[in-house]
Amino acid sequence: MFMRNLLVILIATALAQTCPAQSQDTSGRVFKKFKVDLSIGYASPSNSSPGSKFNGGAIFAIEPKFAVIYPLAIGVRVEAAVTAHISTNNNNNNNSVSGNGKANLSYLLTADYYFTKTRFRPFIGAGGGIYSTATLDSNTISSNRSSVPYTSQFGFMARAGFEFGHLRVGVEYNFVSNDASYLGLKIGVCFGGGRKRK
Repeated sequence: MFMRNLLVILIATALAQTCPAQSQDTSGRVFKKFKVDLSIGYASPSNSSPGSKFNGGAIFAIEPKFAVIYPLAIGVRVEAAVTAHISTNNNNNNNSVSGNGKANLSYLLTADYYFTKTRFRPFIGAGGGIYSTATLDSNTISSNRSSVPYTSQFGFMARAGFEFGHLRVGVEYNFVSNDASYLGLKIGVCFGGGRKRK
């Protein structure tokens, strides 16, 4: 619930930028239409528990995109996210460790809306597509299975953030069923998409 509230707050903050953005001079920065975003970050699984010893993971994403019209960019996000949930139990002075891990590989069609033409550009975005999720838990390990179970399903994503020059910072929440949802905090660089020379 905290993760979703954080995302709502960030989106509302970005929307608040629309009023000053609309009053700016229309001769602001003009950007090239094509670019590629390359990002890394921290992933937090939706099934994290406050009493756990570890909840988290890592993200790597690449996203080519094209600005169809000035404020709107359409792209394709390919992202790999690995998350883990590890906890310890103490029963009758016997310590045991349990946990599970998930690996998500997603292919999403995305859209970002930018609120300004200046060097600092807040945005909100969304996307939808296929998430392939592999799950590994303590039962899987103890059973010595030769393969790891996985599922492919449709999911969607909502995000907010900003770009400053070629730096991109954002927060994303990926809505996936089967307890595979996760929050992503990402930082990256934009290749291309810079100011178009007149």
